[in-house]
Amino acid sequence: MTITVTNQKPAVLDALHTISCTGDYDPMPAIQQTLIDPLLEPLNPSVPASITDAQGADLTGDIPDLVLSCLGDTLNVTSEQTVKELLGQTLINFDQGTPLPVAELFAVQAGHQNKMPAPSPRVLYTTQADVLPAAKALLAGTGDEGAFFASVAYTFHPDTLGFWFRSSAAFDDFKIWLSQQTQTMASALPPATTKLLNDFTALSLKGLTESLLVRKDDSDANDEHSFARVLVHMLMNYVEQQRAQASRQNTALDTGVLPFTLGELFCPRSLVLVNVEAHARATSAKITGEWNLINQSLASPVKVVSNTSLSKLTSLPRAAARAATMGARQQPGQPGSRSAQVTFRKQPPSKLDLFEDITRVLRRMGKVNRSQNIFRTTKATYLKANRRDPDDFNKPGRITSVQFMPDLHIYVDTSGSISEENYQEAVMMLIRIAKRLNINLYFNSFSHFLSQEVMLRTENKSTAQIWKEFRRIPKVSGGTEYTQIWQYINSSRKRRRRLSLVVTDFDWEPPSTRQDHPKNLYYAPCSAMDWSFMVDLAKRYADSMKHIDPSIRQKLLGLIV
Repeated sequence: MTITVTNQKPAVLDALHTISCTGDYDPMPAIQQTLIDPLLEPLNPSVPASITDAQGADLTGDIPDLVLSCLGDTLNVTSEQTVKELLGQTLINFDQGTPLPVAELFAVQAGHQNKMPAPSPRVLYTTQADVLPAAKALLAGTGDEGAFFASVAYTFHPDTLGFWFRSSAAFDDFKIWLSQQTQTMASALPPATTKLLNDFTALSLKGLTESLLVRKDDSDANDEHSFARVLVHMLMNYVEQQRAQASRQNTALDTGVLPFTLGELFCPRSLVLVNVEAHARATSAKITGEWNLINQSLASPVKVVSNTSLSKLTSLPRAAARAATMGARQQPGQPGSRSAQVTFRKQPPSKLDLFEDITRVLRRMGKVNRSQNIFRTTKATYLKANRRDPDDFNKPGRITSVQFMPDLHIYVDTSGSISEENYQEAVMMLIRIAKRLNINLYFNSFSHFLSQEVMLRTENKSTAQIWKEFRRIPKVSGGTEYTQIWQYINSSRKRRRRLSLVVTDFDWEPPSTRQDHPKNLYYAPCSAMDWSFMVDLAKRYADSMKHIDPSIRQKLLGLIV
């Protein structure tokens, strides 16, 4: 969509808002004031700003709906492109070509303002090179809070709402102020909220972060004077007062907002309090481990929020890490740099094409200590006597070595959009590939839920025998959901080391928030389907996955040339 903006004063968005903690919970006025009104401020006050599409239709009234459509559970590619074009014309600091979703709008604005290019396969942000220097500069008073925010957001992309404090002493000052405010509101606060606020004042921010779960979902804890509403309201009010005080006294700020995503800014399910001084003095490994732990906790499907005691975001993974006597570290994969250059096939791939793609990936993954995928090689050598004529030193012997390639784990889509014919052709294709590799397969079928894992022994069996075993495996049916596969793979070290292949029609939209996509997970198309339609779905899926895995196009086996 082509958008034309006239008589609009280029704006800088401010994440600070003060949604009331009384009455019904309605974030729309705050969204209007924070996001929409600055985009419509006229350059000439006597004439309203105008935003129109290519046909000249007025889009002014549609802007709130367009922005909200970018904050759903799935990524709306069309709305994303439209809103990015709008923001590129109406904001002073915004790059409409950014691969980051609109939900990370404030991170993009802060990065652009500090001349930081958006993260991409060729632009990687690290703790050592970016977060540590920004924290030290902010602590010293020579750096901008936006640079620190952008460095953390570009490096870790947490889906949460954060507040930074210069030091633990600055956080203690906030707790004193909060206690004073709580006393003036004591008669209006429910006992549960009062207890949780008292527990909050007992927290210490001497470490890198302190993180809390405040809601189970967007509809939870929205009652008048609930702990979630009161705490966020107080934090925002305190930041506003600190800004005014710093402006009057011409001093450096001691606290600020870290609006990592728009959804969490207006209805946070979690809060992360950040100690800048601790970040400035910590090692890069410790900072990386802390934020990886936060992201791991945010991605966990199990979240317990108590109404009677504070629920810490990272308590479960920290307990699991202590029990396992090992730190919970994630190894961030480096995405490939050729994703934007791929060309999709004009014809369906042959079985040989798919076999070559799988073999190429297996070789790239390297060898493992033990697996079902046994690879034997034989070579001639004079270090061993010839078996038939051991006394003749001029005849070489043979040495057979055994190596193990990564296991192959297949996830076949059996949702409602996959017919029995599609399923049979996909399975037969996999059987032929397995026979050619002479390996056993791990197998799951999936729809909106995942079947039990089965190992199919295909080695030294006929195609008919293998198909007969496949038919005995129960199939699941229903909708389509990929994230359950991602979580299933990530939950096991053994499964993470396998080559996982999803055979699907790509009829699924990824979530709008960042997820941990397995490094060794690839995708292949179903057979017996309209190829042009399949390619369109695969392109849509690849476009929607840019914010989760920029190298996703390189993982579409059988689809790209």
